[in-house]
Amino acid sequence: MDTSLENANTLALAPVPVAAGGGVTPRSPISDEARHAVAALGQSFAQAFSIVDVQTGDLVHADYGSLGCDFYEKVAVLAEVSRRGTPEIVEAVSPLLVLAIPLSAVGVTSSLVAVAVFVDRSVATAEETTAAARALGVDAERTLRWSREQSTWSAEALQQMAVSNVENLRLRKEVSRLNSEVADANAHIQDVYAELELLHRLTGQLHLSDNEEDLWRSALGWLADTVPAQCLTIVMRGDVEGRLERESNRHWTVLNHGECPTSRDELCELIRRFGPKSLEKPLLLNRSETVLPTWHVPTIRELVCVPIDGQERPRGWLLALNHQGDDTAKFHEFGSVEIQLLSSVGTILGIHHSNLGLYRDQSQLFSSSVQALTSAIDAKDRYTSGHSNRVAYFSVSIAQRMGLNKAERDTLYLAGLLHDIGKIGIDDNVLNKAGTLTDQEYEQIKLHPQLGYEILRGVKQLDQVLPMVLHHHEAWDGSGYPHGLAGDDIPKMARIMAVADAFDAMTSDRPYRKGMSDGEVDEILRVGAGSQWDPEVVNAFFQIRDEIRRIVEVSSCQASLQREDCLS
Repeated sequence: MDTSLENANTLALAPVPVAAGGGVTPRSPISDEARHAVAALGQSFAQAFSIVDVQTGDLVHADYGSLGCDFYEKVAVLAEVSRRGTPEIVEAVSPLLVLAIPLSAVGVTSSLVAVAVFVDRSVATAEETTAAARALGVDAERTLRWSREQSTWSAEALQQMAVSNVENLRLRKEVSRLNSEVADANAHIQDVYAELELLHRLTGQLHLSDNEEDLWRSALGWLADTVPAQCLTIVMRGDVEGRLERESNRHWTVLNHGECPTSRDELCELIRRFGPKSLEKPLLLNRSETVLPTWHVPTIRELVCVPIDGQERPRGWLLALNHQGDDTAKFHEFGSVEIQLLSSVGTILGIHHSNLGLYRDQSQLFSSSVQALTSAIDAKDRYTSGHSNRVAYFSVSIAQRMGLNKAERDTLYLAGLLHDIGKIGIDDNVLNKAGTLTDQEYEQIKLHPQLGYEILRGVKQLDQVLPMVLHHHEAWDGSGYPHGLAGDDIPKMARIMAVADAFDAMTSDRPYRKGMSDGEVDEILRVGAGSQWDPEVVNAFFQIRDEIRRIVEVSSCQASLQREDCLS
């Protein structure tokens, strides 16, 4: 035994009362963690362990299968064992060995030490146990009976076994801690995954052409899959120029998903009472606040309110009302997870609203610019006024019949408006010549698709219309211009525009001729299908011939009214 332990001063402590049957009565309870550690040691050593609190001198746990020794005289030694943090044999009087294991070594309270008595050899007579029994304060005959039932241990094996057990218990506790952390991490990952999935679904719907209210409703529905609330609500302000307290509830838009626990007006009034701070940061109210006499909406027990920030000015609020936990017998509260999730969604909706406003402004500017270019074309070629608009309408009608999607039809409409922009670069005398063009003049006219392409190709937003501007005069058999493309090499939407452009050119009045009759135009298109034009496009044209006629009639009426306005 370590000499420092042998020479430790003995504390003057009162004897621990001995229980009937030779056991010892413990003075105070121990934690489940300490109890489990001692049970594991007892199972490993096949021996009962007691626990001593070296700070108080109390025997806090004893097993009636043990020898039932009094350890109060060993407290100073046990305290030294606890300080060192390693197992020690604190008494060795043959045939008995006293093993002390500090529970601090396995992460339990530092003042507790597990103690057990072992036998280092077989004994036959009470005389052999007399000295050891006296050292431990136990009757020799009782010690003999108990010793005969025990397995024998060498001091070295006992020490090594104790060290191994301490390491094993420490590792088990560490594994338990890690498992707990993994469980917490898994729960956090599930929350994060749910949030990312929601945000992914939401951002995937941020198409600027979408109806904003539809996006709001979708966001509420997706939030309902993640946030356990009775109701999820968006309140959007109307006149954001005014102060919050001066705004009228009538101008606010309120959307609910789920059963709202209060009326629209009461909800708006609640937000108004929150004041400007509700537009600056998230608000969280749980039952500790809503049970107070000052709370004026008793049907709302829990609430999260986050601002929808419109960058330049706050646009409104996103709210979760009344937590709906799985166990209705318990109170549940909103917390940081719900605040973070709602704040993320509120930020996205706010940015989308601001971007939508910018997009509308830019779209209006872009539309006005395109219309200005179209007007410039009409002004350049005064005999074909309205031609670009009609080609755009005809092209879209044919494309819809052929099953092109909306995005393709929108692109085709824009290309129709701009397809002749290159005529701006053609000599006015050639463009407006009343008679038949010479070969040289016709070659100059044939430059307008390439000129249009050069004019527009620097505008990124018009990249998709460039193929139609460049190739709307290509022919199915390869005899067209500017590049002599044939068949499917000609972009499909350019083939559609070629038919629409030719139809309007043939039916429009020119200085040198009147517009052709319907019969003449139809015959030319039928004969030219498969040579001049894509036969599939010509076929689609004839399927909607009546619709094309209506567009021509409306366009003619509008042109007539414009002429009358100019003459009046």
